[in-house]
Amino acid sequence: MENPFHRRATEQLRDDEAFLSIVSPQPLSYFLKRPAEKGTLYDRLVMLGGTPGSGKTTLARLFEFSALSAVLRSTGSTDYESVAGALEQCGAIKEGVPALLGCRLPMETDYREFWQFPYNDALKSGLLFTFIQSRAILSWFRQLQAAGVAPSEVTLIAERDSGSGLDAIGGSLGEQVLRKARDVERAVYEIVGSLVPPMETELSTAVTGTYRPFDVISKIQLQSPAIANVNALQLMPLVILDDAHWLHPAQFESVKRWLARRELHIARWIISRFDILQPSEALQAVSEDRSEKPAYPGLSAERDIEVVLLQSWASRRDQRNAFRKMGRDMAERYLHKHSLLGQRRLVDITSFLSKAPQSLSTSKTSDLSNQIASTQARLKISNSRRKLLEESIIKFQGNDDLGEDVRLAMLGVLLHRYFKRTKGQASLFGDDPEPPKPTVANDGVYEAALLHLMHHFERPYFFGADTLCDASSENAELFLQLSAILVDTVATQVIRSRPALLDASTQHRLLRERATRMIDAWSFPYFERVRSLVRLIASKCVETSLQPNGWLTPNAYGLLQAEFDFLASSNSEVGRVLQFAVAYNALLVVPRYDCKGKEWCLLELGGPVCLSLGLTLKRGGFLEGSVAELGTMIEETLQ
Repeated sequence: MENPFHRRATEQLRDDEAFLSIVSPQPLSYFLKRPAEKGTLYDRLVMLGGTPGSGKTTLARLFEFSALSAVLRSTGSTDYESVAGALEQCGAIKEGVPALLGCRLPMETDYREFWQFPYNDALKSGLLFTFIQSRAILSWFRQLQAAGVAPSEVTLIAERDSGSGLDAIGGSLGEQVLRKARDVERAVYEIVGSLVPPMETELSTAVTGTYRPFDVISKIQLQSPAIANVNALQLMPLVILDDAHWLHPAQFESVKRWLARRELHIARWIISRFDILQPSEALQAVSEDRSEKPAYPGLSAERDIEVVLLQSWASRRDQRNAFRKMGRDMAERYLHKHSLLGQRRLVDITSFLSKAPQSLSTSKTSDLSNQIASTQARLKISNSRRKLLEESIIKFQGNDDLGEDVRLAMLGVLLHRYFKRTKGQASLFGDDPEPPKPTVANDGVYEAALLHLMHHFERPYFFGADTLCDASSENAELFLQLSAILVDTVATQVIRSRPALLDASTQHRLLRERATRMIDAWSFPYFERVRSLVRLIASKCVETSLQPNGWLTPNAYGLLQAEFDFLASSNSEVGRVLQFAVAYNALLVVPRYDCKGKEWCLLELGGPVCLSLGLTLKRGGFLEGSVAELGTMIEETLQ
């Protein structure tokens, strides 16, 4: 029985139709619609960055010409209509025809080899640029041929005054351009594949000459009935360098500078993880004010580079709501492909995951009630004050039945809050004094009560589709990994002729077990120190969350923004550890968070860490700290 949730990498789906059938259009609209509306998505270098599993390669594949053609061939299918609509919002499709000729060049093979050549840096970079350009030309023609367009039906439209440059790339006719690109690519590849690279003086002019198609090409024109019933269709060329973090850091920087030049008229994107960056660049990228673009030496980022991070674009509430919508849509598409559940039309993941809480047993509830009575007596709080606190819980509850266990746990929190606010002092007349701040039930009391019940009585806390999405830290791959175990369990129940529904207890257990295994399986650079660091932060958060008065339920560590900015600008060991923690979803950086009249930068624990250690998924609560304390915690990870 095949579970497609275990097949996470969309690049493994070579067939465009199979790929499109599981792709959600939500990330397109969420991340790329705005730069498309601003007009910056295709007229300058676009740097797309994100954590592993954030959907970088999936987005790139959608803009390949073969994917655009597949979408347009199947516009009558409801599966593709939403994807087509999102691509139209992003300007990839206009009036029912493609507007782009996109190709994706994975950087994990061959390209880094140029850095090993015994040549000077300028020549090594030049060979790399030539190789990228020749392969982009070949890839563009390959995409067209797959769509039924012959090279003879292709004409290159060059920029003005580029006669000699046009001659250097083979002219304007498709067949000649393709032939020239093959010759250049073959000549460069012979160098890459040779056991001993030739001497610099032995290099042919095919690889050292003026082969610069990116400087020359403006549009690519098609005259083919295979694409559209128009006399001539002009497409904007788009080259996507995927997984550019595989390049040597010096190569990455040189490629970035090369493609950021304003003289280029083709669309060009670089997609990478944070691994390629220095700690200062990585941390500044995720913490900067998005209204002010970073400046690079010799470049104006505002004019020459559009930075798109596949996280933290909008408000955190909007971000979370958008991912919930995307997660449900993605799950439905994957469930359609499930060999068992798809055949039975069981494709709505929300119907599998019960939202009904599971209350404590009668005996545990009785134990809790006795504890509350004991607490009341120990704190010397009168029955009349207890009644007032219970009335505030009833008012907070409204028409919802929280359950006797939750009401008792909330009462316990309120009793301790009342005692702390009155400092346990009775009035002159023996009555309970009025606290300086009203002690009433609210969302904070409710959340604290739920956490207390989970840790002290093992009451299920993590259940429901929204919890599944929130625990994924807005990361598609994490969502699929967490969903996989739930889907496997549902399928098993269906095979055994049991209802396709997981109760709260089962969900809670499976999610926490899966999250713990994911953390134990970390194997990225600095993973041991990252794991120890997040567990230290989490343990402090758990300790605070279990305070009897429930004054705070944190899941983050806060640094003053000014301190974090200093940390981010120095390539320190602390910064390096944080870089990989952020790059692999162990921590999320929440910059410029206003609280108590100060500006903070929050290091929010990733969803799997919160699941494994038992912390709230609600955002905003954090422990105040400092860079010095953070450094001490990181030093503790070495002991």
